[in-house]
Amino acid sequence: MSKIKYNLGLIIAALLVIAGVIYIYFAHYAPYRPPEPQTLSLWYVNDDAMWGGFADLCSEYNEADGSKYGIGISARAFNTDAELYNEVCDLIETGGSLPDMIACDTDFAAWLDENGVLADMDEYFGNWETAKYDEYMTRASCAGGSLVAVPIAAETNVFLVNSDRFSDASAVSNFEKLCSVSSEYYSRNSEGFFTISDYSLFFRSAMAQLGDDFDAVSPHDTNNENCKYIYKLLAETAYDRGFASSDNAAVYKVAEGKLPCAIVSSADIMKYADRLDGDNISFAAFPYMKDGKPVYIEKVTGMTILSSDSTRERSAAMFIKWFASSDVNGRFVGDSGYIAAVGTAASGSDSEVYGKLMQAVKTLKNAGDRITYEASAEYSENSRSFDNVLRTIMSSLN
Repeated sequence: MSKIKYNLGLIIAALLVIAGVIYIYFAHYAPYRPPEPQTLSLWYVNDDAMWGGFADLCSEYNEADGSKYGIGISARAFNTDAELYNEVCDLIETGGSLPDMIACDTDFAAWLDENGVLADMDEYFGNWETAKYDEYMTRASCAGGSLVAVPIAAETNVFLVNSDRFSDASAVSNFEKLCSVSSEYYSRNSEGFFTISDYSLFFRSAMAQLGDDFDAVSPHDTNNENCKYIYKLLAETAYDRGFASSDNAAVYKVAEGKLPCAIVSSADIMKYADRLDGDNISFAAFPYMKDGKPVYIEKVTGMTILSSDSTRERSAAMFIKWFASSDVNGRFVGDSGYIAAVGTAASGSDSEVYGKLMQAVKTLKNAGDRITYEASAEYSENSRSFDNVLRTIMSSLN
């Protein structure tokens, strides 16, 4: 009798294992085919080398997997983050029709979630899917422990130098020294010395170097002494004309010799790769805060699904799973200056600057602690306001 019970237990256990495998397959891996063919809308910002090939990848999906399962992607490109985010915000406020998917920074995805327009991403992307993504990027794609976007790429800040304009980069040993050299440079040459392409990412990194958090509140309104200190350095340098407003063209100005150096996003570099392949272009040691420590912070871009009906949401999840596969994600990121969330960027670049850039990013990673923040709706809203305020202030001081 005990032997029968033992065999029966083995059979039940085997059946449970089989049932579990079947559940996992249909819940996570089985392709979804909507009852009727449908076309999904996807909004993104086409402002750098990575996004230039996005439309082609959507066409590839539409002709292959999309055609097979009855799912089409209609992508709409915006010129800037501000254009995309402002339109989305307006539609939420007026109750207008939102797209099925948005590609955006993960903080904005958290803002969408807080405003009640995001689908339940955890329902479509469980641990089985997220385990293959970069763990730090996945952490930056969560808010309150829940996934708000599928990470696809990340960028960081690097220090770009045109040695034809300034040959002694070793003199800039920290950010305070950079500001001091900048003021001296203007007094001798009557020209600006450096600029910054992404104010909120720079301030967030500088605050982290000082062991502090940055909430992106305007320097005029914050009570944080570290934020005031960083702003004071930058404002005084701008007033002395050593810092120059970039007008969203920091890399171009360094490439053309209009400025000797700049703190720029790694993603911005490859937009001007053809202008940066020269012996006069290099990446110097990043100028950390004098009393701070080296840190490495990424700005993560993800793809998220907006709330609709289950068929459209499941179809959107199908596309994102295809897009976030190792092969597609690697080809998408390519030699854009971003880091892939899955696998390795499939570089086909003959550009000299790409190799220099990847070495600079590697040096940053090796030199500092990697600090990852959960996606934050508050930070998203504050940083957009902060960037506008800083651009206005810096331009007026120049």
